[in-house]
Amino acid sequence: MHTPNTARRRFAAGSLLLIALTGCGLMQPGPRQIDVSEAQLQSRIASQFPVKQRQLGLFDVTLEQPRLRLLPEENRVVTEMTYAVGVALTGVAPVKGQLELSYGLRYEPSDSTVRLHQVRVERLGVDGLSAAQAAQVKKIGGLMAEDLLKEAVVHRVKPEDLQSLSGRGYQPGVLKVVPGGLRLQLDPLDTK
Repeated sequence: MHTPNTARRRFAAGSLLLIALTGCGLMQPGPRQIDVSEAQLQSRIASQFPVKQRQLGLFDVTLEQPRLRLLPEENRVVTEMTYAVGVALTGVAPVKGQLELSYGLRYEPSDSTVRLHQVRVERLGVDGLSAAQAAQVKKIGGLMAEDLLKEAVVHRVKPEDLQSLSGRGYQPGVLKVVPGGLRLQLDPLDTK
């Protein structure tokens, strides 16, 4: 004959076993995510500026003061910055203005990089030029910027970070722009 205490203990033990069994389904690998806030992203990008490069062996390009804006509804990021473009070794004052780019971001598994994707020049303001001159600079400068930044690498995932993810049964997946930042989906490793 079972006493009330024995019945309670068996019920409690059975409940714990049921919870443990249903909990196993919740503990199986499933999609996880890593979030990067807009402030963290702004800080990381700002740390890479100013950028000074010579393009085509002729143009000295300087980019400064990047400011980010997220467009989660379009899965894109907008970066506004000041620019200066001068012709090397001429002594002529550089052309200056504001540049606004929009782009998506994607993770490239073949080399563990985050790359700009579908770069578009949204605005290229030119200081101190006539309308005709500004239109020429915008056309040429816009095409140059889009070509220069096409699939540009903006981050390389460290091998030790990939190994750590792999050891936990995950791999990087889709990268999305979400309200307030970026989200990297972590997908379960395909063990087939």
